[in-house]
Amino acid sequence: MHSQKDLHQTGETVAESGHYFDKDGEHIALKQGDTFPNCPKTNQPTSWRHENHEHRTGDEVTETGLYVDQDGEKVELTNGDKFPNCPKTNQSTTWKHVQ
Repeated sequence: MHSQKDLHQTGETVAESGHYFDKDGEHIALKQGDTFPNCPKTNQPTSWRHENHEHRTGDEVTETGLYVDQDGEKVELTNGDKFPNCPKTNQSTTWKHVQ
């Protein structure tokens, strides 16, 4: 099962500057030392993940959005889905959130 160590919650301090996505796919740029905000769309507490985080086939999707695998194949996934095999090869792969 996928580790939740890369998930950050509203109110936590940002340790690494960069672009982050929340569980609803909202995108925001944060700097080290900032505080993770509520979801910009819903104004509710949420979880955040750095855009460069990789997911593996079978992991649970924690942010709705467009993802690209290591072969460049793109898929639209929804929070709660499972990351699929590569659409081209049907083999396990890694996925990244598309900006």
